[in-house]
Amino acid sequence: MKKNLLMSAAVLSLALLGGCAQVGTVVKKLDYATGTEVTDQQLKSFTKGKTTQDQVVAALGYPATKAEVTGKEIWSYPYTLIAALPFAPNKQETTVFEWSAKGVLLNFYKAGGSAGGSANPLLNAAGI
Repeated sequence: MKKNLLMSAAVLSLALLGGCAQVGTVVKKLDYATGTEVTDQQLKSFTKGKTTQDQVVAALGYPATKAEVTGKEIWSYPYTLIAALPFAPNKQETTVFEWSAKGVLLNFYKAGGSAGGSANPLLNAAGI
């Protein structure tokens, strides 16, 4: 009798824990994301002075914006994540690549948001 009760408790506990794991998966699907997320692992694969534009395009795709500033070509990859759950952290960042005239990587870094406005498409759509 005790064995059956313990076995039932163990099965019920596993079912509840499995359900919690599924909730995380469902909530992640409800998150709103736009842009190109550039992970720290991807950034570590690039080397200043060696990485070419073709290599970055192969890894990340074409940038959302390109600009020329003081002889450098600037590529920007904005990314916004709006979490489905209240009080869950949102993410808003732009990964920037600076290129020489010959197409060699000079510098790369992450910046918060995007220049000239919000990178949050929901705020932009609302006109805020």
